[in-house]
Amino acid sequence: MARAQDMLDEAITLISNAGHNELADRLLAQREKFFFTSLAGVPLANKVKKAGTALSTDSSDANVAAVEALVVEIEDKADAPGTVLT
Repeated sequence: MARAQDMLDEAITLISNAGHNELADRLLAQREKFFFTSLAGVPLANKVKKAGTALSTDSSDANVAAVEALVVEIEDKADAPGTVLT
C-alpha cells in the first residue's frame, strides 16, 4: 500500500473520531484514486493528516475549515484531467 494511502487512512480515522463523518467519507472516496496510490498524493495526505490531528484535539471552526479546504483541494487534484492514469 502506498504511503499516501496510509496517511490518508490515519486522517480519515482522526476526522471520523472527531465527529466529522461527512469529511471522512469524502476523503475515503478519494483513497483508491491514482493520486493516492502514487507519490503524488503524499504531501496533501500529510497535510490532511496534520489537520486531522489538530481537529481531533480541538474541534474549533478554524480547524474544521482547514480540513474542509484540504478535502476540497484533494477532490480537485484527484479528479483533475490527466491525474488518474489507470
